[in-house]
Amino acid sequence: MTLQTLEYFITVAQHRNFTKAAQACHMTQPALSRAIRSLEEELGCPLLIRSGRTATLTPEGEVCLTEARRVLQQCEELTLRVREAGRKNQRPLRVGYLIVSHLNAFMKSLGKKGEIPFNLETLYGTNAETKQRLKAGQADVILLPELCVEGLEDVEWVHITRSQLYAIVHRANPLYDRETLQMADLRDQSFIMWTEENLSVLRKEHIRTIQKAGFTPKIVGEGEKMGDVLAQVTLHNAVGMGAKTSEQAYPGDCRFIRIEDSPEQFGVACVWRKKDQTPQLAMLKEILVADP
Repeated sequence: MTLQTLEYFITVAQHRNFTKAAQACHMTQPALSRAIRSLEEELGCPLLIRSGRTATLTPEGEVCLTEARRVLQQCEELTLRVREAGRKNQRPLRVGYLIVSHLNAFMKSLGKKGEIPFNLETLYGTNAETKQRLKAGQADVILLPELCVEGLEDVEWVHITRSQLYAIVHRANPLYDRETLQMADLRDQSFIMWTEENLSVLRKEHIRTIQKAGFTPKIVGEGEKMGDVLAQVTLHNAVGMGAKTSEQAYPGDCRFIRIEDSPEQFGVACVWRKKDQTPQLAMLKEILVADP
C-alpha cells in the first residue's frame, strides 16, 4: 500500500466514476482500476461496487475513505513540521536596510509567494554601515535605493520595486490635492534633502533631476531618515523627495505625489555578494529572480 494508491482511491470515491477519476489523476482508466483492485486485494475486501459507470463505496470502503484521508493529512502535517524544524535550526537570513519602507517592500515581495521559507534577522544602519556589513559578510543581503548600488563590487541585485521620483508635501501645501506633478511645478517651493553624509548619491541625483527642469532647489532642511524628512516637510511646509515605497510606511499629514517627468530610477534593490552560496540565499534568489 502506498500513499499514491490511497490518493487514487480518494479520487475515485470523490468522483464515483473511474473515467473521471482517471482524468483527474492524469492516468488511464485501466491503470487506475488495477491500482484500486490491488488495494482491495491487499486489504482483503471490496471497497467499491462497480455498476456501469458508477462506483459506490461499500461499508469497508467508507471506513477506508475516512482512514485514507486521515493518513494523508498526517503525512502533510509531518512534512510541514519537519520543514519548520529545519527552518528553525537554520541561521536566519540577515537583511541590512537603511529605510524602513524598503524592508516593508521586501517583506511584501516575499509574502506574495506564501509563507517565508526561512527566518529573518534585520539590521538597521546608515548607507555606509549597511554596505560595509555586506562587504564584511555580516549581512547576507542588503536593501538599497537603486542608485546606491553603484560602487559595490562583485555583487548581484534585483529590483524589489521600481519607482519614479515623488514629491512629499504637507496638507497645508497648495500642491497637496494634485494627482501628479511636473518638476517645473516645484520651482517656487523650498526643499528638504537627504543629508550629504548618509545618502549623498541619492541627494545629488535628486538635485540633478530638479536642475534638469531649469532651476536650482532652495534647500531649507535635511534628514538622515524618512521620519526626519517628513518632520522637516511639516515644519517648513517644504517639499521632500522620495519613492512610492515610503508612502504606506509613513501615513499622516503628508502625501507622496508622482513627478511625471522624473526618470524611473528611484526604486529599491536587493543586493547580495556573488560568492555567497547559502541555502537561505538560494531560496531568496529563487523567489525574487523568478518574480522580480
